[in-house]
Amino acid sequence: MIKTTIQDPLGNKEVEIELVVDTGFQGGILLPLHTYISLGLNLFEEPKIVGRTAIGNRIELRVSKALIKINNLKIMCSAYTTLGVRKALLGREVLKKTGLLYKPPDKLELGIDKNHKLGNTY
Repeated sequence: MIKTTIQDPLGNKEVEIELVVDTGFQGGILLPLHTYISLGLNLFEEPKIVGRTAIGNRIELRVSKALIKINNLKIMCSAYTTLGVRKALLGREVLKKTGLLYKPPDKLELGIDKNHKLGNTY
C-alpha cells in the first residue's frame, strides 16, 4: 500500500488515498467510481477503453488524466474506473515513471535519480 494524494488535472480537487501496488495492472491508477466522481475526473474524460481482467474478461473503463503525488514527486497519469471497483490500485505506468522499487512485503523505495528535476516528471 502507498499513501498518496490524487488531484484532478487542474489541481482544484484532491483526495488522500492508499493505493495497492498491482504489478499486473498496466495503467496508472484504478479508482473506485465514487472517488473518480468526487475528484471531478468525469469532466476531463477521454474516450472509453476496453481492458481485460486478470481472468481474461473484457471490461469497459472510463479514463481521465489525474495528478498523483507520492512524497514530493508529482506525476500526471491515466486514471481509470468502472462499476464494481472496490480497491484503488497503482499500476505499472506510475511505477515506471517513479522508478519505484517494490519488493514485497516490506521494501518500497522511490528510485528517481537525485539530480532529476521533480517539477518535470509529468
